[in-house]
Order: sequence, then structure tokens, then C-alpha cells
Amino acid sequence: MIFNTDSGNIYYEVAGNGSPAVIFTHGGGLNGEMFRDQVEAVKDNHTTVIWDMPGHGRSAPLAANLDVPHTAGLLIGLMDKLGLDTAVLVGQSLGTYVSQHAAVDHPERIKAIVSIGGLPIDRPMNALELRTFKVLLAVSRFLPENLIFRRAAQEKAVTEAARSFFSASLQSMGKEQFLWMLGGQLDACDRTAAAPNQPLLIVNGEHEMPRSLLRANEAWHRSVPGSHYFVIPDAGHNGNQDNPEAFNARLLEFLADLECDAH
Repeated sequence: MIFNTDSGNIYYEVAGNGSPAVIFTHGGGLNGEMFRDQVEAVKDNHTTVIWDMPGHGRSAPLAANLDVPHTAGLLIGLMDKLGLDTAVLVGQSLGTYVSQHAAVDHPERIKAIVSIGGLPIDRPMNALELRTFKVLLAVSRFLPENLIFRRAAQEKAVTEAARSFFSASLQSMGKEQFLWMLGGQLDACDRTAAAPNQPLLIVNGEHEMPRSLLRANEAWHRSVPGSHYFVIPDAGHNGNQDNPEAFNARLLEFLADLECDAH
């Protein structure tokens, strides 16, 4: 289905029925298809939504760096279109930034956040990581896209299925859109915003790359009282795809806990 916005047509799909709704936001270079296993696991008891951010999948292309706070506004607009008063937001990597901005800007609409391989928006990336990111973006402008995409798929996933999906997603996106996306991700990493206050589940893959993400997420968990932290075994940055069974079990447990707390 298509949602017409000021950023062009946004592709989305809805499955299942039940409250709270669960909205899945993919990582950079990917698309909503990365959450197929999660939709199957959750839709019996929850309305589920997957969508493609601008420049990704079947949504409109980017003409400038992806604007993360604006993209969070598109997510809220999609909730309005679907008549969803509240939702749990599940984001992977870049999708985590979008989820957090939506939760800060519209706290009454977001019941909880699940972060997969993400970082908190209330603190910037450290200086060394930020410099490395900037160098990566600069160098990527001169490298063949096949080399960039193959390396990214190998670093971010550990199973062949997840790597193949990542590679195919990037190929369909193309280098120009990939660089617009990467520039937007760098912008998001280079600034801070208020922290969301909703219940939080922080998730990493056991073989997370870069490894500093594991330390950063452990610190994030320690800094947020009541937050939950889970390391997905036999998984990389795209942990929900590398080991969907383990991730789905923890996600369902988190959703059930939310329901218990609500009563």
C-alpha cells in the first residue's frame, strides 16, 4: 500500500490485528522485508506495520541526505493514516534513531521502543567513531558500489540468508541513494536530542560490528533504569534476521510484559 507524503510515496504493509500495534522500521540500506519473520511471530496478537523509509525499497527516492527527525514525523503520519493511537516501535540500526525521535516528539503515541543494533540519541557517537564514519562516507564516493555493498553485507550479517538479503537490498537501492542515506545517518550520529522515556528493550547481535556497539549498548542499558538488554546468540548487526527464533522469543516476552504492566 502507498502513503502519499511531502517526501513522496511511502510503501507500507499491515498484517494482523490487536493492541498495541507494533511498527517495524528497518536499518539503512534495507527495507521492511527484513522483518518478515517478526511479523509472522507477532501478528496473531498485534496489528503489525512494516514500511520502507524514503530512498529505500519501494518508497520514493531521496534527493538529499535522509532527515531522521522528519522521517520520524512520517512514521507518526503513517500511524495517523492507519488510525493507530499508540504503538510499540521496533527499529533496527538507523531505524532505532527514527523510533527514538518519534517517541520524544510524540511521547503520548509511543508505548515502548525496541532497539536492534542502535544507539541512544541523547549522546553523540564518540570522536574516533565519528571520524571513521566521515572517512567511510568520503571514501565510498570513489569506490565501486559492488565492493561497498559486498563489504557491508559481510560485516553486518553472519548468515548467508541475511547477507544475501542485505546485498540485494543495497543493489536495488543503488550507490547514489546509499550515499544520501549514509549522509543522513552521519547527521543523526553527530547531534544529540532528548532521550525518550518509554519502556526500552536494547538488543545486540553476539557478533555485532563494530564491536564498540556492544559496549555502547551495555552502557545505554545501565543508564536507563528499568530497561532490558539482550544479546542475540549467533547473530550480527542484523540480528533479527540472523537468528529470528531467539529474537522473536525475546520480543514476544517484552510485549507480554508490557501487557502485564498495563493491567
